[in-house]
Amino acid sequence: MQLSIIIIGLALRLTQFLRRDSIWGDEAMLALSIASRPFNELLRPLAYGQVAPVPFLWAERLMVQLFGVNEWALRALPLVAGCALCLAMALFARQMLRPDEATVALVLTAFSQILVRYSAEAKPYSTDAFLTLVVIGAAGALIGRMDSKRSWIVLALTGAVAIASALPSAFVCFGVAVALMTQAFRQKRLDLLPRIGLLALSWVTLYSLVYLVFYRGPAIAPYMRAFWEGAFLTPGPPGLLVRAQAALSELGRAVDAGWALFGLSAVTLALVVLGTVTLWRRRQEPYALLLLAPGIAPFAASALGLYPVASRLLLFAAPLFIMLMAVGAMWAAGKVNAIIPPLRHRWVAALLVLPAVTTVLASLSYQRDQQMRPLVQALKGRWHTGEAVYVFHRVVPAWLFYSTDWTAPDLEQLAWAMRISGPGGLGHENGPSRGPRSSGEGRYLVYEIAGHPVLLGTSSGIQGRPVFGQAPKEPDAGWAGNEAQRIRDAASSPIWVLVGHASHDGVDLGEVLLDAARQAGARLTLQDSLLDGRLYRLEFAGDGFPSDQAERWGYPRAGEAWWALTGSPTHPLDCGATSRPE
Repeated sequence: MQLSIIIIGLALRLTQFLRRDSIWGDEAMLALSIASRPFNELLRPLAYGQVAPVPFLWAERLMVQLFGVNEWALRALPLVAGCALCLAMALFARQMLRPDEATVALVLTAFSQILVRYSAEAKPYSTDAFLTLVVIGAAGALIGRMDSKRSWIVLALTGAVAIASALPSAFVCFGVAVALMTQAFRQKRLDLLPRIGLLALSWVTLYSLVYLVFYRGPAIAPYMRAFWEGAFLTPGPPGLLVRAQAALSELGRAVDAGWALFGLSAVTLALVVLGTVTLWRRRQEPYALLLLAPGIAPFAASALGLYPVASRLLLFAAPLFIMLMAVGAMWAAGKVNAIIPPLRHRWVAALLVLPAVTTVLASLSYQRDQQMRPLVQALKGRWHTGEAVYVFHRVVPAWLFYSTDWTAPDLEQLAWAMRISGPGGLGHENGPSRGPRSSGEGRYLVYEIAGHPVLLGTSSGIQGRPVFGQAPKEPDAGWAGNEAQRIRDAASSPIWVLVGHASHDGVDLGEVLLDAARQAGARLTLQDSLLDGRLYRLEFAGDGFPSDQAERWGYPRAGEAWWALTGSPTHPLDCGATSRPE
């Protein structure tokens, strides 16, 4: 039976991978650094404030060098990790759980919608979950034979590899140390405490070094602190109770047994608690702590303002919570069976895991909303030389990924565009409100590719943040009018407008922008839509800027960045100035 479940789990992940959804915002922001930098440059802070372990980045860089910059190459490693997770669960769950519980854990892993999803995304969350289970499996083997020198060595090495390769590995190693100490006290083996302490100290030293060199900078960056403010559980305002409720909801989504779809995330958490209590009553306290402590530790770190609580950042612990859920589900099934004998254990357990099965099957028919690849391809097949394109700020990273000629990329120009659309840039894809906009803002956020002027949109002022949602509810005053004027001034011939991910709490910024363009004299002559992505072709009557005045607008000639023209690394207006200095 387990073999059949494993095959289904692998098939689900492969199906998600083969769909080849477009690289979307979060993926694109990481993929741009991977695709544009050599191995040594990936040791420096990444664009857009992104964070990923160096081994993951190097493996991804190797894949794109071997197979090109495309979805297949970038998502191959997460796919392998996602498939390996199913195999690892089948292997390690049997060490700590009963056979029926191990089978339930395997079902929940194979059908976990969030684990399936991140098996086909160019992010390290899938590898995090796999490495967590490998370390926990090594620790579980050691708990069963504390005198095995080989088991100690295997655990030390797997922990070190995880620390180097997964950002949340500190929580996993913490849980392992707690479980080992508990087992030492249970067996009255105080002679093992120095060995455990030495192991923990080596892990702490290694992680501290990795953190200080690679993670600390992005962690304390002002934008990241502000973005994740609602995901920290630090005492005091704003709304600690609201933040705590959101954190529990994020935990439920990270485990994702399907109950969240029915608004019953509490069922998932209840099964985790039941599983923990059940293991404790069996006198399996070390295993209970081994599975629970790594997932609880992020909440303590969050209370200290060190780690935001979000489903994708808790995904590393999903396999552990799944095993606890499996124990809880079988305990509940046993109780129901005792009350209603005709209802056998397996049927009750099947009812408890059925939502996970239905959820992941339903998700296979869902398309991610940011499908930029076909729209960019449609644009390239339709525009004529000299026709400009305006790129809405929320999709600039995906635009850069799909519009760049990766066989001969203009790296300086790409770096400029990434800085403009990154934190602090005038066109930041999630920039905060800057108040009323002055005419002319963003005038120099223009470059050229293959004879086509490209206007990068300025941020609207509506910023999304966990817990707080989208704020403010409306774009900054003057934003739409100023962007429409930029579009009109660049439209010496018809101009294309690429929009995506533009709806915010009932406000469709794509429509707001289009209405402002109409008021500036635009006529919509073509619209191509795919989910939330839209490609408009606008024509203006009258006096758009002639194409031979391009240099007056300050955008780089093909193959040149702004600083290549002026000798200056940034244009004055890139930093928010709204008028050109005399």
